[in-house]
Amino acid sequence: MKKEDINQFEQFVDEVMKTYEGQGIGVIGFDQNSILYEYYQGHRDVEKELPINRDTIFGIASITKSFTVIAILQLVEKGILDLNQPITTYIESIKLPEGRIPTVAHLLSHAGGFYPQERFLMKDVAKILGITEGTELSKNHELANKGIEMLVERINEMKDFTGALGQYHSYSNFSFGLLTELVQRYGGEAHYTDYMEKHILEPLNLRNTFFDFNKTHNEKNITRLYEKVVDHLNVTEDYEDMGFVLLGGGALKSTLNDMMAYTRLYLNEGHYNGKSILSEKAIQSMTIPRVSYKPFEGYGYGLVSGKIGETLYAGHSGGLTGVSSYFAFTKATQKGIVILCNTSNVPVSAIGIAAIKLLNGQTPDWHQMDIMGTDWPKNVIENTIGIYESAEGTRIEIKNDETGIAWCSGEERLQMTLIDEDAVWVHNKIIASYTPILRDDQGKATAVYSGSRIIKRKV
Repeated sequence: MKKEDINQFEQFVDEVMKTYEGQGIGVIGFDQNSILYEYYQGHRDVEKELPINRDTIFGIASITKSFTVIAILQLVEKGILDLNQPITTYIESIKLPEGRIPTVAHLLSHAGGFYPQERFLMKDVAKILGITEGTELSKNHELANKGIEMLVERINEMKDFTGALGQYHSYSNFSFGLLTELVQRYGGEAHYTDYMEKHILEPLNLRNTFFDFNKTHNEKNITRLYEKVVDHLNVTEDYEDMGFVLLGGGALKSTLNDMMAYTRLYLNEGHYNGKSILSEKAIQSMTIPRVSYKPFEGYGYGLVSGKIGETLYAGHSGGLTGVSSYFAFTKATQKGIVILCNTSNVPVSAIGIAAIKLLNGQTPDWHQMDIMGTDWPKNVIENTIGIYESAEGTRIEIKNDETGIAWCSGEERLQMTLIDEDAVWVHNKIIASYTPILRDDQGKATAVYSGSRIIKRKV
């Protein structure tokens, strides 16, 4: 790596952290045998000015989904599950209309046709059940059983879907709630978390990667969680906050060291330290894009796969209260990166793209492709402006006023640049997001992507 490229990368990280008010971040780049690069900025505990290191514990949020996929594929390889079977083969209480029942494979790639749904939070469900505050929830059977009951009940009420099965990718915690239940029912262990510990975390020797929530109160080298709300910075140590009741979508905590070992599992085609966790074929199946929603990126089984120039990569990001996380690897060059941040809504995936470029000898910026904008035709404006909402709580209003076409959500007003009728750039401070728009045959927008979720038009 050239010194000037390293300097450029670190300046970019610093700029991102300053712009999005990130409080602490760790970046590590590596190959199969050695650490190639490290960078730390900020603190794990700002108030006490405590530093971050390789063994600092962070939440990793939705990176957990890739762990759950490994568990599902292990059960497939044992002949217990079949990816091509409808989910009703395994969870009989699901009652969807004919032609609307997703297979296990559809769920693995968020292609089951589910719009974003209300989040069933651990704390709320525990309160419904009268579970005493302070009870460890990560192995609580009553909580898990109530969670799947509520989720299936909501699925059975669904009347509206994003499209045909497998047609669109729309990120779905419900999908991974169902996959969590498959591991719970068919994994042969007492609980989903018991299976994950015995068959994935322990064989990989991930000593500081865990589901346990009460354990976070006793760890010394653990981050506090920071979230900017309007003009105030909230601080908490509550790792249960916003946690989905079924844990396979986002409950893990981990470290840079452990995540480096986990990423090397992919570089080594399912093997680590002489142990076979998953077959080479199964690992490769995770990285094959099943549904594409951007010209440079698609979703496989629990991993996003994309291209930077001629470099192919796969990885995943995560976000919760006080969590912005990202990991990725490039199989051809045998490089991996992990980025963990203790602040919500920091665009660490952009830092990740720059880090991949840095490790592979490219200019370390966040651009995956250069797409020029164009003027907004009047009919496209008229067919796009409106309100888009999801049951998960997202509300977007696309407006046309004296300053141009804007994406308005909460307190944010973000400028939009038209790429073509089916996509725009949404500019969020120093980063722009490629954002597809779904339209009907008359060109009227029916939904927009917010991140990787399809948000349906209301007005």
